[in-house]
Amino acid sequence: MSSPSRYLVSAPGKVILFGEHAVVYGKTAIAGSLDGLRTYIFFEKRDDGFLELNLPKLGLQHPLLWPISALPYSKVTTVSKENNSLQESTINEELLKSLKEIVLDGNAGNKNNQEINELQQVAASVFLYLYASLEDKQTSWCGTTVHIASNLPVGAGLGSSAAYSVCLATGLLLVLGHITIPNYGEKVGGFNISDSSSPMNLINRWAFQAEKIIHGTPSGIDNAVATYGGAVSFSKGVMENVIEFQSLRFLLTNTKVPRNTRTLVANVRKLHDKCPHIVVPILEAIEGISSKFKEIINSGDSQKELNQNIEAIELIDFNHYLLNSLRVGHPSIDKVREIAAQYSLHSKLTGAGGGGCVLTLLRDDVPNDDIMKIMLNLTSIGFECFETKVGGHGISILDASTISKQEFLSSENIQQFSGWKHFN
Repeated sequence: MSSPSRYLVSAPGKVILFGEHAVVYGKTAIAGSLDGLRTYIFFEKRDDGFLELNLPKLGLQHPLLWPISALPYSKVTTVSKENNSLQESTINEELLKSLKEIVLDGNAGNKNNQEINELQQVAASVFLYLYASLEDKQTSWCGTTVHIASNLPVGAGLGSSAAYSVCLATGLLLVLGHITIPNYGEKVGGFNISDSSSPMNLINRWAFQAEKIIHGTPSGIDNAVATYGGAVSFSKGVMENVIEFQSLRFLLTNTKVPRNTRTLVANVRKLHDKCPHIVVPILEAIEGISSKFKEIINSGDSQKELNQNIEAIELIDFNHYLLNSLRVGHPSIDKVREIAAQYSLHSKLTGAGGGGCVLTLLRDDVPNDDIMKIMLNLTSIGFECFETKVGGHGISILDASTISKQEFLSSENIQQFSGWKHFN
């Protein structure tokens, strides 16, 4: 049976539910996948020996194009190909340096010469790095065209780069013959990062490589959530699956207030060093919230939905107030909480704070009219709102042989295409 001529790959964004900032000090954080906010990449077979990358989400008006023959395969080492250890694997800096030069040279030689910014250069370098590192098996594809679409905001702390990395890793592993689309009911590996034979773990390891190129020293939690879906707890470099809680609905509000995560983390560090007798107990209390949340969701109480659980709702307020005491709040976050509170809903900042995004828990008994009113109020003052579920599927793959590029690009809801296969 011949392989598909087109693939569609999807991966979710992520949101931190509990444990922001405390995780920096070895405390537990809990993050979940954003089932309604995803990145999609369309892979199409070429026969002319070229690689084409389309990045409209990053503001690139014209595609980038490179001949496969220009890739510096002599710099692809055995270590980068094997890449069996998630935490110990290192980036092939010599290969990456050569590819960065090719990104710029290749763009200069394209018909539609365009100036590309640093973010676009990094995205292109990641694409070429994964392709060069993985192209060591027989494939009927003599070139690849890649189109990216996403409803994930970029730079909002929602894991957009990890979703991109996971989609790229998945699609290129498919295209280059390392994995195949799973059959219905086929077990492809769960959340066990040490199992090197699992397709999911292979994807996660290569996505982590991509994240290193983008961020330098990522924790690995973003790509893990995008790969496996559901929710994970993370502490001292160790991740474990928590549970899939797809009934947990949130209103996610992007205040669009820019913030510098590194600066916010550094300011908390200064406060910690100046007043450890105050800050250390706050961080321990934040970890206590993460532990209590895990206890609630693992209690097995099927009579009480999680988003109706009074204790879980209280944890949202507790976590927010503790984070505020670390001085990472912002008036825009307070405004979201104020509007949601008018409808008896509870909200907390998510991520580094200082602006960014806010999570509002949507109980099952909240009328849709109320949700619409809240969203209208928030959007009227310049915020962006998404109603989403936390804890849904991770990687999703579709044989897109019958879907044209135009159908992909014009579709308002890509997830509605039939035939998606979920790895988890």
